[in-house]
Formats: sequence, structure tokens, C-alpha cells
Amino acid sequence: MLQNKKTSKGGAKPRKAASKELPSSLPTLFAVVAGSLETHAEKELQELGAQIVRQVPRGIYFNCDLQTLYKIIYLSRLVQRVLYNLLDFDCHSEKYLYQQAKTNVPWTQLFGLEHSFGIDANVSNSFLRHSLYASQLLKDAICDSFRDEYQKRPDFTNKTPDILFNLHIHNNHASIALDILGQSMHLRGYRKYSVEAPLQETLAAAIVSIADYTGEGSLLDPMCGSGTLLAEALMRHCQIPAGYLREHKRLHFLPLHNAALWQEVQNEANAQIRELSPNSFYGVDISVKAIEAARENLALLPGGERVLLKRMAFQEIDRLSKRTIITNPPYGVRLEYLAKVRKLYNDLGDFLKQKCPDSSSYILCGSKDLVKELRLRAHWTKKLKNADLETYLAKIIVRG
Repeated sequence: MLQNKKTSKGGAKPRKAASKELPSSLPTLFAVVAGSLETHAEKELQELGAQIVRQVPRGIYFNCDLQTLYKIIYLSRLVQRVLYNLLDFDCHSEKYLYQQAKTNVPWTQLFGLEHSFGIDANVSNSFLRHSLYASQLLKDAICDSFRDEYQKRPDFTNKTPDILFNLHIHNNHASIALDILGQSMHLRGYRKYSVEAPLQETLAAAIVSIADYTGEGSLLDPMCGSGTLLAEALMRHCQIPAGYLREHKRLHFLPLHNAALWQEVQNEANAQIRELSPNSFYGVDISVKAIEAARENLALLPGGERVLLKRMAFQEIDRLSKRTIITNPPYGVRLEYLAKVRKLYNDLGDFLKQKCPDSSSYILCGSKDLVKELRLRAHWTKKLKNADLETYLAKIIVRG
């Protein structure tokens, strides 16, 4: 358990005996998940050892021990945040929100005056209409708790705070939680350079998981952009943990944190990393900037230098059988761009048919209409959310 120092900065008096205590075991945790990935994330959590309590839109409640939690933090490719519950209560007034937050959460045991804190608030269908106001009420409760004990308050900021709290109020039920990492877990650490409209890492990881590349034949992204799909495929195939490059500096705020156990989980996961076979992963893009970005990003990952990248149009790629193709072509949301995008999809379908015999392709299309523009029969399509855009992942099988 995190303990504050006996004295705070500026010579504040010693802390009184706490009237509130943190729990001695992990509470039910909540995994924040991108829309449309809930079922995929639930399966992943179970594989990592979690016990699922229930699935809700954009999230999953689950139970686990500390070691399993560390595995989820370090290995999960689909979860965006993990929230440690501090307080749940029905709430119908501003005053009650403030009182419950101030009275029933041991804030001074969670962090000290020397740390900054932030609040991520979300309000829907409740007495409060504005998330910023809800955040202000919680901020006041936290600061007043510190004033009561130290006659001082910690700094508040939502720009990279030392510790981040989550406030969620829906149907007049309030939940206050610690955001364990204080940042989104989709941030892997490899995407230093980007191009227009990059694919979020968690969605790319889901597509790669659905494709289930086994290593037979080569894997190709013919419109690779800055290399997100290739990076997620590399990490999955070579068993590189999703958190391998990510910073975990806020993890020590987790109640019950065990630094030795955390290091053990990391060491065990890192020991499973394997090399990428030569000439197995390929990326192509017509943009010089995209290829340069992909090369820089992939170089940060173990084996990333073995991914073969080339600036060229996919139409120029040589015929090669037994490939797995995974790609995210442009969607063409703007009307003046749609004609070019339709032509691009027509050409992509021709490429798959003529140059990729005995291959399986997974194409993330911006709409059902664009799936049709491939002019190939889809083995199946799956609806996936790309931010707020409804997209369709189409599996295309081409026989020799």
C-alpha cells in the first residue's frame, strides 16, 4: 500500500490516523474497451486469467488476483484502460456527490501533496448535465480532504497528472475509480511518427487477432501507412508484450502494488519473445513519408528491422501465393474523393484475384458499399468501430 511521508512539503504537520482504509484485496475491476471490441476483449481477459463478471457497452467488469492484473496491464492488446474501483453509490444531488467522495475515499492514502492529480469525468442521463462540473465537485472533495489533514492541497491538472481518477455518473449512479496506468493502453510506445488518419492500435490488434496469422506464407500490408497493422502483427506473432515499450511510472499508486511481482511478470513475458523469420513480413505504400514513418516505428520493436518495407504502388507487387493480406485502405468520406476510392478498391480486388492465389485477405472497408467495390465475394464481414465511424472487416479468400 502506498504510504505518504510523515511530513509534507512546506513543513505541514504529521498526518492524523486515517479514519478510512483502502481494501486489503482487489475490488472488481473495470476494463474500458473500444466500441465493437467488447466480445474480443472479454475473450482476451479470460485467456489472461480474469474472471468475467459482466460485459457492458464499451467495458467489462472482471475479478482477478494481483498477478493476473499485472499480466493484463502488460499483455492485453485490446483493453484501453483498467479502472480500480474506489467508491460506488446512488447519487441524486451535487451535495451528496461531494459528501460521499470526501467522506468515503481515503485520498491521502492514495497519493501525497507532492503529487498532481487529474480527473476524467463522464456524465449521462443524470441530475448533472455537465462532466466538467461533476469533475469540479470531485476535485473540491479531494482538495478539501487534504486541507483537513495538511492545511494544504495538491496541484490539479489534466495535462499528464501524476495520478488520474475516473468519475462516471450514469442514471444517477456514481462510480469513482483510480485509472491504474493514468493513460490509454492503446499507446504502445512504438508510434513516434504517423501519417493522416492512423488506425488506433487496439483496433489494429483486434484485426490481427481475427486474421490469426499462423506463420504460413508471408504477411503483407499493401497500403501500410505508418505501419500500425504491421507493428501489431509483429508483436502478436513474436509474442512481444503490448506494454513492452510503454511507460508504467504511475503503477506504484495502485493499492497493494508489489514491485517484485510486477518485475517478475514482465521478465516472464519478455522471455517469451521470439525472432521474426526472414522474408515473412512485408509492407508497401505509395507514399515515401509513410514508408519512412513505418520504418522508424517498427525499428523500435524487437525484430522490426526484419520487416521488409518498400515504396511502391500495390499494383506493382509481384505475384506471390499463400499470403495473408491485412490492410486498411482509405475510406473516402468526402464526396469529391469517393470516385478515386472506388477505383482504388476495384484495383485492390483485381490485385487480390490476379496476384494472390491461395491467399486470405482481411480488408477494413469504410462501408458496406466499399466492400462491394472489391468485386470479390466476401467469405464474411464483421462490423467494427473505428472511432465513431462504422467500418466493415471483410475476409476475402482467393483460391489458386
